[in-house]
Amino acid sequence: MSSSELCFLTATELAGRLRRREVSCQEALEAHLRQIERINPQVNAIVTLIAEQALDQARRADETRPADMGPLYGLPIAHKDLVLTLAHFCRFCPRPG
Repeated sequence: MSSSELCFLTATELAGRLRRREVSCQEALEAHLRQIERINPQVNAIVTLIAEQALDQARRADETRPADMGPLYGLPIAHKDLVLTLAHFCRFCPRPG
């Protein structure tokens, strides 16, 4: 399966492939990062990309796959910048104080 095809699987399909180890968390993330690189200049959907941190987390997820991994374990996700995140820019979050 090509990396661009990984990006168009449903979450359920990709989660199944991750659980069966047909694809690694890192491979899934790298495919999505390539898709973001290709498409984001036209759509500007990703404001703050933290690719290195995500890659580190994907590597750790591959190394530590628990027997009882939850249904979303290892899936690449994007958070709208309305969600307050530690140490990352949040465009529309309320300012403290």
